[in-house]
Amino acid sequence: MSISSLSRSPASIPAYSNTQGNAPVAPLAEQGFGLKSLSTPQSNPLQKLLQSDSFESGGPLASLGKQFEQINQLLTKAMELLGGGQAGGIGGAGGAQGLGGGECGVPELGGTPPAAPANAAAPAAPAAPAAPANAAAPVAPANASKNASKTGNTMEFTNDGTKPMEIKFTPNAGGQEIEGLTLQPGESITKEFPTGWSGNFRSTAGDGAAATLGEVAFNGGGNQTYYDVSYIEGNNASMTITPESGGRVSGTLDNLAELAPDSIKAKNADGSVYGVKKTTTSDVQDAAVVDFYRKHVGADQGYVIPKDDASTLGTGDSHLSVHLKDVF
Repeated sequence: MSISSLSRSPASIPAYSNTQGNAPVAPLAEQGFGLKSLSTPQSNPLQKLLQSDSFESGGPLASLGKQFEQINQLLTKAMELLGGGQAGGIGGAGGAQGLGGGECGVPELGGTPPAAPANAAAPAAPAAPAAPANAAAPVAPANASKNASKTGNTMEFTNDGTKPMEIKFTPNAGGQEIEGLTLQPGESITKEFPTGWSGNFRSTAGDGAAATLGEVAFNGGGNQTYYDVSYIEGNNASMTITPESGGRVSGTLDNLAELAPDSIKAKNADGSVYGVKKTTTSDVQDAAVVDFYRKHVGADQGYVIPKDDASTLGTGDSHLSVHLKDVF
């Protein structure tokens, strides 16, 4: 096989014909080289050579390989010029890779999308707002009930006097017995009571003939707590009862024994005074004693005679506060 010399200038190398099955390449004349079109076999010596000769006849294949290499270099150079100076390489059906990334702004033609930078980090989640350094713990309302944590029925007994006081409890018929207690001066003790308990309590001062009674009935009608201070049995201690949540006061802390005339004072066997006599004995009222209590105990603030039913007070609070004071 005779192969024509291809030592001419690279600018005169003709483009491949479409008949060879290669990807079409734009004529070099359109790229500004000023070359004539060599698309026919008669005007394209290389195409004529390839059509007339075969590799089976033997020949200088090494020289032909060099010629193809020169052609490839020319085409690569042409693509560099078209791509703005970036060598994209001649690929297969994928087209000229890299044309989309040049400064000329040509869109991508099927190249591999650019990979994310290796050191790119996912956007950090916004930090939760920090609590103010000077945030204070919630403060309970100033008017919150002090018995909010208590349950059931209770009475808190406080000794406001100067001597120890012993308190005795007496349940109404069929009620549960309640153990007594002793209060030192200034001491407070809270006592719990069963559901529905009713009865009275008193100081044990004196000979027992006269006593101030505190009366209570838990879980009464409407689940109310009923209470009162009674002077029907006399007076041997100052006493008041009031709901812990606030409400009407029954009784008085005044020292009635100091105010009473000697004729109605209650005395021990040795003649020492410990209080004031009772108002009623076997349904017989002592007018002088009744009159004294009426003057010193407020209206509806304590029983003076059995018919003083308006002195029975009610509350929805099941926690009562009792204050006591010795009179001598």
